[in-house]
Parts: sequence; C-alpha cells; structure tokens
Amino acid sequence: MIKPPFKILKSHLVDAFFITAEKLYREFKEPLGMVDRFRSGRIYFLVKRRKARFSSARLSKRCQIVFKYTSQGMLSRPHKVDIAQLIHGAPTINRKYFPTPAHLQSMIEYVDSANEYERLLKRDPLVAAVMPGSGEKERVDRAIAYHFLTPADPLPKDENRHIIFAHQLLRVTDDVPEKYEVMYIGKAMELSDRMHGHKRVQQAQAECEDDAEVYLYFFTPRFEAIESSDGRILKQPSDYLALGEESLVLAAEAGLINHFSPEMNVQNKTTDLRKSKVMARVRSLKYTHFISECNFDEHDYAFETTKISKSGVHEKIYSL
Repeated sequence: MIKPPFKILKSHLVDAFFITAEKLYREFKEPLGMVDRFRSGRIYFLVKRRKARFSSARLSKRCQIVFKYTSQGMLSRPHKVDIAQLIHGAPTINRKYFPTPAHLQSMIEYVDSANEYERLLKRDPLVAAVMPGSGEKERVDRAIAYHFLTPADPLPKDENRHIIFAHQLLRVTDDVPEKYEVMYIGKAMELSDRMHGHKRVQQAQAECEDDAEVYLYFFTPRFEAIESSDGRILKQPSDYLALGEESLVLAAEAGLINHFSPEMNVQNKTTDLRKSKVMARVRSLKYTHFISECNFDEHDYAFETTKISKSGVHEKIYSL
C-alpha cells in the first residue's frame, strides 16, 4: 500500500501481438509491416516456447484441416478444424448472412482447381470454396496453405491464400504449451528495428533446446499518472508527457527487465531503479513511485523466467 503524499507514474502493456521468428522474413515481411499492432509495438519480448510441429496436415474434402502434432508422438490423435472456424472473424465475412462459423461452413465446398470452382458457380452462384495452397513444401511440418475462393474472388492468388501455422491451432485443440519463458526484453522505436533480424533472436534460438523455439511478442506501452497529498483528493498530472515517447518507453522497458530479470538482458536487470539514468527524468518531475504492469488473461501471455513464477498477472512497484 502506497501512503500519501505520493505521485505515481504507471505503465501497462496493450495491443499484444506475437509471431514466430520466421515471419520477419520471406513472404510475410511486407504484409507484417502493415499490421497496426506490429507497427505500433514499442516493447518486445523474446519468449521460449515448446515447438509446435505437424507430423501430418491436409485439407480434407469436408473443408477441414486434419492434422497431428509431432509432440504427441505415437499417441497423437488426428485433430479436425473447420475452415470456417479459422476465417469467420475476418472482416471480409458478412456476419449478417453468416452469424456463426457453422452457417459459413455450410456454404463452403472443396475444389481441386479454379476450373472446378468455375463449374460449381454455374450450379450455385453463391457458393464459396477452398482449395489446397501451394509453395509450402519446404515447411510442411509447420504450415499448411489453402485458398479461400468466393464469387467475388474466384481465382487462386496471393490475396486469398491463407497460411496456417501449427502454433495457431494450439488454442483450437487446447494443447497449451507448459512454458512461456521470457529470455529477453527490448524496445523498438522504429519499424525497421522490428523488421530486421535481431542478433538477440539468433542468440535466443541458438540457446533453445531441440524441442523449443523463440517467439517474438510485441506490445504498446500506455502510461497514466496519479498524485495526492492526503490520499483523499486525487489528481491526474500530465507532466510525464513532457518526457517524450522514447523516455517513457525506456522507463517501461527498465521496469519490466528489472521485474522479470530475463537471462539475456544485462542493463537494468539488477540495478536499483532509483539510481538508474533511465528513471532520472521521472524523478526530476517529483514522482515518488513507478508501477510496471504486465497483465493478460490468455494462456499465450502467462509469462515466467527462472526467477519469476508463471502467471498472466505481473506488477511491481518501484520507490523512486
């Protein structure tokens, strides 16, 4: 409990977004740069998770992705996921006509070619279709591609080609990895910083066990402040805005590093933040405390390190 008088600056993380490292490259590089949560991300975590790989994956005649995980070994059972379940949330789907994935699934047919879909449209001008994608032969263990064809977009092309990675189906099958270990925390103020291969990514991947891999998590930090001289009358100072975005992001980064103490970080890991240069400008504005918060209620954000127990709720109060 913080006793008055106090002046508190607080940071919390929003717009959470995560990818596998390979999505920084190849055909994903350009579309990734257009994702708002990626572009606005200022704080990133390198997180070690168990590998998610297919032992088999195919698009079935029933318009389902049928697959098995290698991690389940000889006991692996086939999972089945309706295509509609994966695409129903897309902005191109009119939920007035398709209020549930089941409604959409009933209007999808399987085809092997664009010519087959063309013949199908002559019989039913409103039907949609899926057909197997192409170009994924070099990573069949981790991704499956398909085209989603509609009367308005009847030809297979990049715009209607969907690539589903094994890790994206973990939630659907409720096969949740047991560990989300934060290995490194950093900041990225420019889009180019997020797009270029980071030496820390390569180092983290090299230090992973054979059954693990690195995921990149991006977050946008938000800030708020509150002060009181007696604990009853509360004010919301805005002078912290004068610090500028980069100084605020540095403060958020320092608080998170100091809390999690990730293996690969060096600066701010064991530092007393009251003596750190990062917090000097915050202290100059007479702030008495800084609160670092990282709270999420989804499995994919239940973080831990060798020093911090696994949880979706992380908060630390620093006296300045």
